[in-house]
Amino acid sequence: MDFGERRQIRVPSIRIRGLSVVAIVLIAVIAVALFLSVGRVNVGYVTVIVDPLMGTISSVGDGSTSRYFFKAPWATTVQIYVATESVHMWTDKDPVTGQVMYGDFPAVPSLTKDGLGVEVDITVRWTLSPSLIADLYKKYPAGDWEDRAIVPIIREAIRDTLVQFTAIKTIEERGAVAASLEITLRTQLGLEPSLGNATILGTIDLREIALPQTFIAAIEAKLAAEQLAIAAEFNATKILVLANATKAATIIEAQGAAESTLLAANATFDAIQKIAGESIDTTQLTFLYLYLNTIEKAAAEEGTMIIVVGPNQTVPFIVAPS
Repeated sequence: MDFGERRQIRVPSIRIRGLSVVAIVLIAVIAVALFLSVGRVNVGYVTVIVDPLMGTISSVGDGSTSRYFFKAPWATTVQIYVATESVHMWTDKDPVTGQVMYGDFPAVPSLTKDGLGVEVDITVRWTLSPSLIADLYKKYPAGDWEDRAIVPIIREAIRDTLVQFTAIKTIEERGAVAASLEITLRTQLGLEPSLGNATILGTIDLREIALPQTFIAAIEAKLAAEQLAIAAEFNATKILVLANATKAATIIEAQGAAESTLLAANATFDAIQKIAGESIDTTQLTFLYLYLNTIEKAAAEEGTMIIVVGPNQTVPFIVAPS
């Protein structure tokens, strides 16, 4: 085989190899394009599709399911969480180390209606509307709507609410404070143009409205004084009632004793009068009654000796009770 024949054989071989390389490259490009053309959205998320070539921003998914979707290969995607989100605002101090700790943000300082400074410990929950995610992303392409819009609105709503209540009312009407705060926050989130009603307010946990320790001490002192006053009033009333009861009992007892004595005296008087007949007058009868009554009382006492003397100075006789 001469040189010409070998050249004719090599030329087709090179062409075949070139076509093979081109085919492989095309297959690879198509595979990459197909790979880049498929996106996925997960449960609880909405995927925002940014197409720089067409200049459009759209979204896929509603957060309820996970699925794949097709897009332009050059378009980029951003996953945005639309399920329940929360922000915790609290400040605490470790009693051992003294270290100050915070939630996602510190407790919110505010003023009450009577100008007392308080700190509000709160958790706020919300969700995002899937249908409005694309518009929200246009206004906040960095995804920082929580820090730049929601948290400032929460702080403002807390301050606008607390200024309507006195410090005492924040303790006595905590439920009313929480209800008013929810209404205010819902209204202000809806009025914020940059959020475009994309935020759906969930629940609010108003855990604590921390009052200054000096104010708490004053309240406790006042309550203690009121309790002492109530106790003193109760004791005074109790003593008065007992005194009146004792007085009434003494009077009733004295009246009973007097009536009993009178009955006994009348009975004795009648008995002596029946024995003596009409020969003894009232004065003698009274004297005789008192005389016998005195002897009876003396005889009842232990160690008492009674000497009885007759009317004509006869020999006396002695009565010594056992």
